[in-house]
Amino acid sequence: MVIYYMTNSQRVEALYKKHNSWLNACAFNLTSNKEAAEELVQNLYLKLLEMPNIEKIVFNEKDINLFYLYKMLKSDFLNGIKAKSKLNKVQLKDDLVSSHADEEYNLEGDENTEKLLLLVNSILTGSMHWFDSKLFTTYIEDDHSIQSLHEATHISKNAIFTSLRKTKTLIKQTAIDENLYS
Repeated sequence: MVIYYMTNSQRVEALYKKHNSWLNACAFNLTSNKEAAEELVQNLYLKLLEMPNIEKIVFNEKDINLFYLYKMLKSDFLNGIKAKSKLNKVQLKDDLVSSHADEEYNLEGDENTEKLLLLVNSILTGSMHWFDSKLFTTYIEDDHSIQSLHEATHISKNAIFTSLRKTKTLIKQTAIDENLYS
């Protein structure tokens, strides 16, 4: 039995002819926008063309694994949403800080912040499970993302997300209960 090897461009061309409308429908289900769906599919084709060996995702020596392609579309879509929602950090300059020097100091705001910090510290050192406390502290103090924390600790991203969400919810609810946060 001779296995016919196709180049990436031949595979993508065959994929386009056979499954382009299906891929566009999947992308449209994600984006709810025809132009965005078409762009998502075009980016998928580009990624496939750039793959070193597209044969790795061929199913039954005939066709590219469609589930794999769907997951690629979904991943690209979600990454696009994340990129749009990220806040840009701005470096403060001395002239910006000094321009507010004539403003009156807000003692009440500072006291509230201090109370919030004490509350967070008491929650993290109190009855909270040590794992959740340590994970949250590491996440905040070392300025980690969930991905970088996963890579550093080899803890699953799902476990990290769940622990951080639980900790944040507990802190927020406690602050609301004590009228420190609205």
